[in-house]
Order: sequence, then C-alpha cells, then structure tokens
Amino acid sequence: MSKRRVYLFQPTFMTGSDVYLPYAIGALASYAWKFDSVRDNYELAGAFFLREPVDDVFDRVGDPDVAAFSCYMWNYEYNKTLASRIKRKYPECFIIFGGQQVAPGEGVLEECPFVDAIIHNEGEIPFRELLECLAAGGDPSEVGSLSVRTPHGIVTTPPSKNRDFDFPSPYQSGFFESIIKRYPDLNFVPLVETNRGCPNKCTYCSWGSMKAGVRLFPMSRVMYDIEWCSSHGLKYLVISDANFGIIPRDEEITDRIVELKKNTGCPEKFQVSYTKDSNDRVFRITEKLNANKMDKGVTLSFQTMSPIVQKNIGRENIDLESYKALLKRYSDAGIPTYTELILGLPGETVESLTDGIEELLEMGQHVAFFVHMCEWLPCAEMGNREYMERFGLKYSTIPINRAHTAKGSGDDIPEYSRIITASSSMSSDDWIQMNLISYCVICFHHLGLLQCFALYLYREKGIRYVDFYSDLLKYLLEKDNGAAPVFRFIRERLAGIVNGEASAICFDDRFGDVAWTFEEYAYLTVVAEKDEFYKAVGPFLKKYVGNDGICDEILRYQSFIMKSVGDTRREFTGTYDWNKYFVALRSGKDAALDKRPVRYAVNDPSAVPSWDRYAVEVMWYGRKGGKNIYTNEIEYVG
Repeated sequence: MSKRRVYLFQPTFMTGSDVYLPYAIGALASYAWKFDSVRDNYELAGAFFLREPVDDVFDRVGDPDVAAFSCYMWNYEYNKTLASRIKRKYPECFIIFGGQQVAPGEGVLEECPFVDAIIHNEGEIPFRELLECLAAGGDPSEVGSLSVRTPHGIVTTPPSKNRDFDFPSPYQSGFFESIIKRYPDLNFVPLVETNRGCPNKCTYCSWGSMKAGVRLFPMSRVMYDIEWCSSHGLKYLVISDANFGIIPRDEEITDRIVELKKNTGCPEKFQVSYTKDSNDRVFRITEKLNANKMDKGVTLSFQTMSPIVQKNIGRENIDLESYKALLKRYSDAGIPTYTELILGLPGETVESLTDGIEELLEMGQHVAFFVHMCEWLPCAEMGNREYMERFGLKYSTIPINRAHTAKGSGDDIPEYSRIITASSSMSSDDWIQMNLISYCVICFHHLGLLQCFALYLYREKGIRYVDFYSDLLKYLLEKDNGAAPVFRFIRERLAGIVNGEASAICFDDRFGDVAWTFEEYAYLTVVAEKDEFYKAVGPFLKKYVGNDGICDEILRYQSFIMKSVGDTRREFTGTYDWNKYFVALRSGKDAALDKRPVRYAVNDPSAVPSWDRYAVEVMWYGRKGGKNIYTNEIEYVG
C-alpha cells in the first residue's frame, strides 16, 4: 500500500541572502515521524520555506493527502492563497493551519472554507495525533487542541491531555540536513529552543497566552543543536527562549557558545530575549558575549513606565532604583544597554508616555532607546474581543512592517500588520503625537544629533529633557523655518497609517535599497544634511542656551562627534573641555564644566565613503551600541 503524501509549508521572506531555517515545521515533522504509526502511513513529500512564486510552489505539489501550514503575520495571506489553490485542485487533501497568526476559536475556519482543521497552541502533539486519526479513518473531532470541520459543523476540542515533551529537535532528526545541502548559497539563521514557555502573562504577547509553565529541553539536546549550527558554519545563532538568563544553566549554554566561536569561528553573533528581571546571571552572560564581540547589548525593557498600564497588561517592571543601578553597572563594564517601550498599550496617554520617557532619560538611558508600535496579535489576550472592548482598543490594518528589506523583495501577495492606533485613553491624534515625540527623542537624543544640548540644559538649567524635545518637535513641524521637514513628512505618513492607507517604512535611494523605520529615516535624512540642519535650528537652540558663545561651541562639538561620510580625520578646538563634560553626563555621572583651551582629534581610517554604506554599517548595524557617535575615538591633541 502506498503511503499518504504530506506537504509542510512555512514560507519566510529573505533579507538579502539571509533566511531563517523553518524551525516550526521541522519540529512538527521530527516529532510526528518519530512514531511508527506515522512513518508506516505517511511520507514527507515536501517542505517549503521560501516565499517563492505561488505558481512555482503549486506546480511542485503532487497528489497531496495532507497539507499543513505554519502561519505568521509575514506569510498568512500567502498561505491562504496557496492553500485555496491546493484545495480547488485536490479537494480530498486535508488542509491544516496552525501558528501564531491563527486566532483561538473557529473564526479562521469560517473565513477560510478551504481549511479543514486548525491546531491551537503547541503543534507537535495534535499534529501527530491528527495524522494517526486520519490514517485510521477516525473522527478528527476526538483529537485535542483543534477546531475542525465535521458533518455536524465546526467543532473546537479541549486542549490535548497528552503532556509528552519528549520532542526531538529538527537538528538531531536530520530534517535540516537536506535543506542546507539543497541551498548552498543561502545564509541560514538557526533558531534553537533551550526551553519553552514563559512565566509572565503580558496581555500584548502570544507567549503570555500559553497556559504551560517553563519546560526545559534536555541539556544534551541543547548542546547538540548549538554544536550542529557551529559545525555547519552558521554565523548567526538565535535562541528563541522567552526569558534567556532565567535558568541557571543558561550561563553554561553561553559558555559553550563562546567556546565554539573561539574554536570554530561560528557563531559570530548571538541573539536572545533576556529575562525582564536582569539579574547577576544576565550580567555575566552579557559580559562574556560582549568580550567576544558576539552581542550588541542587553535589553532593559519596560514596555511602559505607567503603573496603570502595567496593571492593564499584567506586567510588573523592575523598580526604578534597580534599573538605575543596572544602567550604571553595564555602563561601567562598557556593555551597551537599550530600553524598549511599546506605544499604544491600554491606558497609555500622551502625558504618561512623555513622563515615562523623561524618567528613563533622568535615570541615565542615553545610549539606545526603542519605541515600538503596539501590534495586535490574534493569539494574545489583547486579541480577545472582550479585552478590546474593555479598553476601547482600535487597530488600523497596514502593509506589514518589513524594516531593512529590499524594495520590491517578495511577491505580489500583500501581508498585513494590525497596529493599535486608538484606545479609550488615546485618540488617533494622540497616537500620532506620541509617535512623533518618540521619534524626536530617538533621532536627536539617542542617535545623538542634539544630545549634547539636552544634557547641558538639564544639568545647567534644570530643563526637562521632554520639555526641550517637545518644544523642538513643535519647531520642526512649523512650515517656515526650514528645519528637518522630514518630521512633517512622517506626520503625514502616520495619519495615513491611522486611515489604513500608508506603511510604517520609508525608502530613499540615498540610503540604498533598504526599508527604514521612521526614526531611522528621520535620523539619516538629518545627518546627511546636518550642516544645513544645525544652521536652521540655531535660533531655537540659542533661545534655550542664552549665551551665544557657548551655544556656538556646543554646536561645533556636537557636529564634531557625529560620524559622517568620508571623514578619516577631523579636529575640534574650544575654550571648554566639552568632551570630559559630556562623557561624564552620558555615563550618568555628575560633571563640572572645565574652562580651558582644548583641541581634540579623531582618526577614523574605517570611515565609510557613501551614505548608502553609512546607513547600513554605521546606523543600522551600530545603532544599539551608539556607533554613530565618536566617543572613545576622541583624542586630546592640545
């Protein structure tokens, strides 16, 4: 008897020649084909992971009995298009959807008549049990963790009672071997799970909706996986845990990864999501990674500074004194830190957001800062209709935000993001204003273009950072001053997002064939014309500083420390030791301004020759470490 033919799909966009290995379908296949009941009845006829033209993929699918699709926001519409075509030609093919873009309940089956079953939450066990059921001619509605069509209508089954966690890794099972060999010209990015689950219940996150606690994979499996990645020359390793550093053995895992780099050269870079309680173990981990140039820094995430919003999203942050101590500890060790907020969470207001940004700046976060648009995820608690109604959440549907991808990459099947743009505490106009002030702070403070002025004014005149940047934003949005018109452009784009008519990325030929986020685009546009910008913004700055001589000198120093294109050497002369002063303030230390003649120089033989290379190498790759600003490179020459 011939075996039934199974096809698996996890299409993913490429960035240049980089592409993620299809871990989700690899995990499904590795577990299912571990059992005789599956091996004896099914063959894995194909596994597709690239977003190739649908026609090309469809032509390579022959006589399928089962087609299973792993769905995320970057492939959901693609999967629906391909699945509907398969169903039309092969009506007896049993089509399964699963993944983080598949909402709880029966809605996807009502929306997509070509889908026969949905797997909810973890997929390994229900996928295997469903294959066994179909092979035996059983009733799929008896399989747990499904929504499935039956002769009597759609049925959603209780979660599976099977608690098996003996899932073989797709690296151990050999699933990835044929993929690596078949595509020798691709740079594969591997995902490795050391554990699964999350102790936190953040309502905006799909991890928070999982009911199972943190479960550890065997250490032997973890070590095999990372050694496999190293032995296959994979340069970039991603640990997909929700809270790396929360388990004592995570330090041992880090030690092995560092050892592999020293011995083999791979992995060169290592990416994780650290536990939000950044403890001594996380510090030791990041210290080792930073010493071996494997990590760009450590995240000290808050998501919001508002106690009201924290309660609404089920999150407790580290206390502010601990955060301030962590900033100092990492700064003293020379390890970059960056802080993240999410804009649009329930209960957030213009005032709470700006006050939160002020708190972070006053505590000393001057290196790297990210504010992300709140994305509505169907599997998170925030995706629940009752939750949305409770907080008056409304989202706008826009083209998916694919930052740092090439223009025209992909295909003609659009994918979408759903961005929270209004709530009972935040109007759409508020949302636009909140984004603009965030971009202003990031562009001019954390990316450095006017950071020296904000530090000086806070230290010498007691002017709050957000008051300075809010006034700056107002100045930039005026139509007659000629300063940074890019912010007026961004305001129009944000209004377009609210109406579902614009995307959240920008292209500009000056900065290569790359998609930039709004704050990145604002920075690149200003720094490429910084002399003109500083001239246009001069009257605004003098209004604050008061002393024209000091204002002009700060402005010259500010321009001096900003990396540009083609400058292999530059010098600065002044009447105050601005470098000593601002290095101290940037590090969270007090400083007195020392009046004495100084001359500084920077020698930068690695200075890039063009703005497209600057955009990628200096701003994009170096953003988290503040690599667009000269700091340690500055020498006293007189």
